[in-house]
Amino acid sequence: MNRKINLIGSFATDWIRYSDYEYKKSSNTEYIVPTKDAVFSMYNPFNVAEDLLLDLMRIGQLALRPEALNKPEMNLEIKNNILVFAKKYGLFGFISSCVYNRNIIGDEHVLFIENNPVTKEKTMNGKEYIRQFIPFAEEGDVEIKEYKKCVDIVKSEDSPKFYGKRPVVMDLIFSRFYAEQVNWIIDFAKMIVSHFYQLLTYREASGYLTENVTVMTDRFHAEKIGFKINQLDRTTIAWEFDSLKTTIETIYAFVVTDEKIFLSRCKHCGNIFIANSKREKYCSPSCRNCSNVKKTRARKSKAKE
Repeated sequence: MNRKINLIGSFATDWIRYSDYEYKKSSNTEYIVPTKDAVFSMYNPFNVAEDLLLDLMRIGQLALRPEALNKPEMNLEIKNNILVFAKKYGLFGFISSCVYNRNIIGDEHVLFIENNPVTKEKTMNGKEYIRQFIPFAEEGDVEIKEYKKCVDIVKSEDSPKFYGKRPVVMDLIFSRFYAEQVNWIIDFAKMIVSHFYQLLTYREASGYLTENVTVMTDRFHAEKIGFKINQLDRTTIAWEFDSLKTTIETIYAFVVTDEKIFLSRCKHCGNIFIANSKREKYCSPSCRNCSNVKKTRARKSKAKE
């Protein structure tokens, strides 16, 4: 079965994932960061768009369960899923996606995008903002070099460097010293799933809608999506992304507007999955069989009564 999202245009972007990650605390705040001996590899997130989106939404679904608030075992499951996610796809690049600034490195102040997962502030000192993402870097690990006409990052490690082809902040995001708070990741995953749940509600009431409704306009508002026009054998849109967060938002937008496949929620287990038609109600044959058994037992019980 073909469950590929129909991505319109040329979607290709390099992203970095490390072989291993760990949780560390700084000032009682928990971060996820590559381990000291982790090695990096580069991949294109759009080649694994479907798995990338569903794995994130799995985290969001777990975090939205009521028992996630007071059950340690549920929190452990969420954290284990985040570790697996990071190993498969890397971190989100929140340092870039949460501000309007293009490069960030060298800017005196940063201007925050509304409803970002990092802070409710509107502006912040640039150096202070950067420090939130390298809380475990020691002196000499990461140095920002400012020249007359440019700024650069010097790292005491072997990690990707783009030499002007991409914003300087990407050199930091792909560094082993770059870290992101666990609660930022959970909040983003919850937002995507909450948006989908709300979208399902509107879909079921679509026959009663008289005009377009923007779903969760106060929460879902992707920013900093760029593109160019490329020409080879044909003219194409070449999309550009400086964060995995924005990449995921774009993939999500394409899948929920695709007319050939459908992002759906299993009628038995509740997991989100990609279906080939609106008639497909279950994420697996197992869930379909379990649901049929449940219905059969209910009918037999009613007949006995």
